[in-house]
Amino acid sequence: MPLSLSEILAEHWASYAQAHRTHLCAAHYRAVRRVLACRTPALGGRLYRCDGCAKPHFAYHSCNHRSCPQCGAREQQEWTARQEAKLLPAAYFMVTFTLPAELRQACLAHPKELYDTILRQSANALRDIIATKTQGATSGFTSVLHTWGRQLQHHPHVHCIVPATAWHPERKHLIHPKDEDFLIHYRPLAERFRNLMRLALQNEHPGIYQSLPSAAQAAFHPAKTWNVQLQHVGRGHTAVRYLARYVKRSAIGSKRLIGYDKHRNIRLHWTSSETGKPGILTLTPHEFIRRWLIHVLPKGFARVRHYGYMSAAATRTLQTIRLHLGADPKPEPILPEPKPHTCPCCGGTLTFLREIAPIRPLRAPPRKTA
Repeated sequence: MPLSLSEILAEHWASYAQAHRTHLCAAHYRAVRRVLACRTPALGGRLYRCDGCAKPHFAYHSCNHRSCPQCGAREQQEWTARQEAKLLPAAYFMVTFTLPAELRQACLAHPKELYDTILRQSANALRDIIATKTQGATSGFTSVLHTWGRQLQHHPHVHCIVPATAWHPERKHLIHPKDEDFLIHYRPLAERFRNLMRLALQNEHPGIYQSLPSAAQAAFHPAKTWNVQLQHVGRGHTAVRYLARYVKRSAIGSKRLIGYDKHRNIRLHWTSSETGKPGILTLTPHEFIRRWLIHVLPKGFARVRHYGYMSAAATRTLQTIRLHLGADPKPEPILPEPKPHTCPCCGGTLTFLREIAPIRPLRAPPRKTA
């Protein structure tokens, strides 16, 4: 029968935390607490009454944690609408920077520092190579950090949605590639990314760099080729909708969870990236929780960032570029209409009655001071 993440955590989190407490951090505990409280009386909610059958209906609040598979659906739709409204009438490319396997363990040990470095230096590498090709023109793009593979394994990489249009600030004109199917060469981009990552770690995080094992430091050797992919994605709409799944949603969707097998292992759907064929992955409950926790980001970490003329500080530049391309300088996103509240029993209209206060945990009385 179908299974939910909250059910798995309710049954197995206590034993997992007891066995792996040395590998857990505050962000992990907070994510688990939020998921377990999601859409329960613990977070409070609203009480409605059906005008048709007069039945009461409780609508409890969502936890809105980005690692919760129950949350983020509407936010994902709104983000997609806003990004699609910003798309330029130009060719778009998806540029993907993948971190070598030798450095992934360091990301697990220092996620806040390493993930931030990956995002910044991949953006710097992309801006540098495009500026070199266009003689100093400025590019604009959106970067999204993605940490998981199709089997929930740790696979940190950055996706960038890049329009094939650069703006020269001095000449005040746009520069387009001669061939819409080609943006830049991947090899100098990969080399630039590798070198910037090495310099950033040495200068900004010398302790982390020195603590890397020899195999990880060897990943920065000039003979080591880093994986950078460039793919033409038409006018960008498909790429935006693809990335939206990683912006406001968790590493595991509820629809992927099938249930337990006869050995009480967790079964979930997955699709092979090589063959495109669907399959079923079986994991022990503790291994499933471990893989889910890998992708819980530090509190407040921004996994989506806008650079160049797509950043918030370059609004006027973007408007100028849109005018040069004959597009609306201030496009309005088409946001999804909110679904009306209806009774699941008879379809009648629900009338709001009152707010339900969240359940506050009991606290010990304050200590008496002498």
